[in-house]
Amino acid sequence: MIEPKISFVVAARNDNYGGNFLHRLQVFLNCLLDLWERYELNGEMIIVEWNPPEGAPRLVEALVLPPSVPAGRVRIIEVPKALHRRIANSDRITLFEYIAKNVGIRRAKGQYVLATNPDILFSRELIKFLASEDLSSNCFYRIDRYDVGMEVPLKMPVDEQLRFCTKNSVCVRSTMGTIPLKYLSSKNYKVLRGYLRKLFSPWDAIRWFTMKFIFKIHTGASGDFTLMDRRSWHGLRGYPELPTQTTVDYYLCSMAKSSGLYQVVFKNPLRIYHQPHGLSGMDGQSIAVHKLFWEDIKGMLRSGNPIILNDESWGLGNEELQESVIM
Repeated sequence: MIEPKISFVVAARNDNYGGNFLHRLQVFLNCLLDLWERYELNGEMIIVEWNPPEGAPRLVEALVLPPSVPAGRVRIIEVPKALHRRIANSDRITLFEYIAKNVGIRRAKGQYVLATNPDILFSRELIKFLASEDLSSNCFYRIDRYDVGMEVPLKMPVDEQLRFCTKNSVCVRSTMGTIPLKYLSSKNYKVLRGYLRKLFSPWDAIRWFTMKFIFKIHTGASGDFTLMDRRSWHGLRGYPELPTQTTVDYYLCSMAKSSGLYQVVFKNPLRIYHQPHGLSGMDGQSIAVHKLFWEDIKGMLRSGNPIILNDESWGLGNEELQESVIM
């Protein structure tokens, strides 16, 4: 197979995370693979199946792919429970999202690697752009995320699914933060300002203002879409491999920018949609930990030197992992 232009990497396990998880994952795959074929995007999908739950079918058995998908385009890499248990906090967290993504990023074959999530839908315009336009190894790419308020029907054709997402989007996670669309559409800026004041604590407001106006970095929903060339991912050694799920995604964005990469934020009509689901519990990290992360982030962005926390074994690089290819 010709080297893929883009490797899409997600972390997953068949544990019904957030409710109706397989439904959301199948919608994600159906939409993405349809658009790949339509716009002739040479991509590969890597699903890292982390700590598969006992008694549940493996994802290779649970997922259904269109017959038109070429062999080898969807890879599933399994990280067994024994490796999961080596990580601190594994009794609280069943899937270490960012370590799992590192597993896929390290083993990706694409020129560029997009770390995303298995409940995202990509707009037609975005996939067409990624298929047809040149990307730069000097940049990392971010995007606004539109949150859908209703479950996306699985049997609906892809174009109708995307129209459904547009019609039922309730808020956008942009450089301005998470803003309900009703405030933006009303053009009532006094109402919007009042909403923002209620949304942010003083500490959050300082952090938001600093990231947006001083460091000019888009960290909203960055775990859902961070794209850069494979060499840059390897140079940064992926996401920091920490026993937590929070703050890690925009820590990575800060690493990328402080390393000298230029941030590009895609705007309308290039967008992603997030399917709704329930929330998981907290992972036990205190506000003090987040403030420590924040000090690191400020230090990196001010100095222009990324703090790389991982060693050369990042992404379970020393482990032989089982890989399945969905045919």
